[in-house]
Amino acid sequence: MDFARAGADALGAVFEELASHRVASIAGLDRACLDQLQALGVHVRDQAVLEDDVDLLSATAVREALTPATVDWLRELAVHAHIGSTNTALLARLETDGVAGRVVTAEVQTAGRGRRGRAWLSPFGRNLAVSIGVAVDRPPAELGALSLVVGLAVRDAFLEYGLKDIALKWPNDVLMHGAKLAGILIELAQPNRPAEVVIGIGVNVGCRQAIADRVEQAVADVAEQVEHPSRNRLLAVLVNHVVAACRRFTAQGFASFRTRWDAAHHYHGRAVTLTLPGTGSPGGTVSGTVLGVAGNGALRIASAAGVREYIAGEVSLRAAGESAG
Repeated sequence: MDFARAGADALGAVFEELASHRVASIAGLDRACLDQLQALGVHVRDQAVLEDDVDLLSATAVREALTPATVDWLRELAVHAHIGSTNTALLARLETDGVAGRVVTAEVQTAGRGRRGRAWLSPFGRNLAVSIGVAVDRPPAELGALSLVVGLAVRDAFLEYGLKDIALKWPNDVLMHGAKLAGILIELAQPNRPAEVVIGIGVNVGCRQAIADRVEQAVADVAEQVEHPSRNRLLAVLVNHVVAACRRFTAQGFASFRTRWDAAHHYHGRAVTLTLPGTGSPGGTVSGTVLGVAGNGALRIASAAGVREYIAGEVSLRAAGESAG
């Protein structure tokens, strides 16, 4: 979706008005802009209109639901009507005064990024797109496990929120009933200890029907289990758990998370195929049984070649009759 070419200023004004008043004028918008609005889940009639069940974000409401420990940690909570990418916006803060203690979220992302360069679809007001800046004082070799730590924190937040059947998929997806509910994208902003890291989290809150035919995998959303979900409360619970988990990771490393992570892994002990980065052919895959994760977050797989550890790749269940190799 090329937001700039479709009239960024005009659409930005519509997003701002929607965030303030739930309705917005579409006077002067061309067909491309109107199509983008509809693609982002906004109803377009004689004006742009949000449905009644869209729960708009409020910095005040989020702050009120944060724990005292999170409030002490928080330096800034920025809520935008629209943004290109919350991760990109937060990374830009590094040039001035750092990312730690800052949270950026938006009603809609127009250039959201997922893992391995994929786009993250973000219908207006129907998902959570949030980036959290943290400082983590661990050796560089251990930072690969941070995405697993954050995955556990997000799972714990969902369980506190009342969701059931929540599992993890290595290295950074969160599943509900085996379908993708949330994704995590971690970017290293500053590598020197303590490292500054931007943690991007995208959660499907009520957008499954809108995006199901535009993604390559089964998707789930919070609204399947929670009627009229509050994105403000969910956002606060997510930030609370992520901040607490990162503090524990700094103090104790991944060892204190590893057993729980294996227990929550949807593919633990199962026969899988791992597609290695940059490959898609059979020669670029490894098939075997998931043994667990290593201390640096690598996935341990037992195959015909022995036990190996992998730091990146895409995991899927092995097809019946497929041999390990």
